[in-house]
Amino acid sequence: MQNRLKEYQFSTFVNESMDRNEFVIEFFPADPSNGSPKVTRNFDELIDFFEQLTV
Repeated sequence: MQNRLKEYQFSTFVNESMDRNEFVIEFFPADPSNGSPKVTRNFDELIDFFEQLTV
């Protein structure tokens, strides 16, 4: 299995939500030609994204 190093920049912001477990983190590839941003909106999506990075 080959490990690929991926570099991301991220931003966060807060919006009004009644769900205290909801948040938004946008991950932008350091090299824009590597695709579109990945947006996570809760801990499950965030953990899934982190797990995908280790593949």
